[in-house]
Amino acid sequence: MSPDGTRRRFPLWPLAVMALVSLVDQIDVSVARGVLPVLEKEWDLSNTELGLISSVFVFVSALAAIPAGWVADHYRRTRVIGWTLLSWSGLILLSATAVNYVNLLVARAAMGIGQAVDDPASTSLLGDSYPSRMRARVFSWQQVSFFLGGGIGLALGGWIGETLGWRWAFAIVGVPGAVISVLVFKMREPRRGEAELPEAMSWEEIAALPPKPSNRMSGAQGLSFGQFARLAVTELTSQLKMILGIRTMRYVLIGVAALLFTVSGIGTWLAIYHERYSGLSIGAATGVTGGLLGIGGLIGTLAGGTFSDRYHHRWKGGRIVIVVWSSVTCALLFMVSFAVDPVPLRLALQFLGVTAAAGAAPGLRAAMMDVMPPESRGVGASAMALTTSVFGQALAPVLVGTLADLTGSLVAAFYIVFPPVIVGLLLLLRARHTVEADAQVIITAIYEENQLLEAERTQLSP
Repeated sequence: MSPDGTRRRFPLWPLAVMALVSLVDQIDVSVARGVLPVLEKEWDLSNTELGLISSVFVFVSALAAIPAGWVADHYRRTRVIGWTLLSWSGLILLSATAVNYVNLLVARAAMGIGQAVDDPASTSLLGDSYPSRMRARVFSWQQVSFFLGGGIGLALGGWIGETLGWRWAFAIVGVPGAVISVLVFKMREPRRGEAELPEAMSWEEIAALPPKPSNRMSGAQGLSFGQFARLAVTELTSQLKMILGIRTMRYVLIGVAALLFTVSGIGTWLAIYHERYSGLSIGAATGVTGGLLGIGGLIGTLAGGTFSDRYHHRWKGGRIVIVVWSSVTCALLFMVSFAVDPVPLRLALQFLGVTAAAGAAPGLRAAMMDVMPPESRGVGASAMALTTSVFGQALAPVLVGTLADLTGSLVAAFYIVFPPVIVGLLLLLRARHTVEADAQVIITAIYEENQLLEAERTQLSP
């Protein structure tokens, strides 16, 4: 027990570094959205082609997501994230060297691998660094980077693209990742399931625990690469079946796809919408949109994380209830904003909509961590990333673009896709009846394992 009998303190360093990783990640992803109006004019691209620039990145990320989760569950996560950041900085320069539309698509596709590797490792590391009572707030600081980085990348892309050219926009934002990687390499790797250990235990007592038993990849030594790969695939398949067997996770995957479809569809096309319908220049449209996403995302994510941790116990499945109604509110506010003529009112409604959507993100990720075994959190995060990538981030930009081409109106495309999104979010409400029971199963299993570890440590003590 800690010398003073109090809870051990959880340092902010892992959260700060992972927030920076997420920020750099999203800036690099979103800068492409900022240069879309410039590329549209320079290469005479259709709405569908513009949507593909954002979607191709996510399609490749989706293909790499599940193997990346397996890597996060089996290897030192700080090294996985650090090397990914270094590689990412080099890959983004490929976008700056593109000489035509196809070259740019290939370059953006290559970047998708980096995000696929980073997200599950970061999520798993944070899940093992902070206990359940803090997770919504922790993930709010990580998720705020999604909106803040999206806003910064969009605004930078539009400003740099209009003043220096779109190639410089890609080149400049590729530099910070290499710097952040140094901080990641210096981080301590947390023990798997460390956050679920009794908080009365000191850091010294945790360090003295025997290595956590694991039967993963047992007998892998001496195997050929082909045999090792088959063994990894077998284990990965088993983990995915286990994850999909958790009732709450099935509902969460549906809900997160609907939420990310909304956020990605809006984020990709909002600057172009304001250029076409609000009478703004390219620079003004990207700057205003960047402000909406950045400031609204910052306020909503931090407030949503705090609210979820503090008040979710007041309702059955409180985290899920907060997520659903925040997301539905976002969709309704945006639908109303497209129907009003005064631009200031339109912007105010959209700001509130972004804030509501951002408030949903931390609770959703915290709920997933609560029902996921610690040794499978990387694959669990990958399952979430795969779902959001295919049905959310990858599908939304190109589908909205294609519908805009078919109907001749970007607004008509928005009105077509929003109702199905609301239906998907309402399906997520079913998880409120399962999340507490599923979380209790994990807590009980971890408690029993910790009791065995403590007994083993006591036997080894002189």
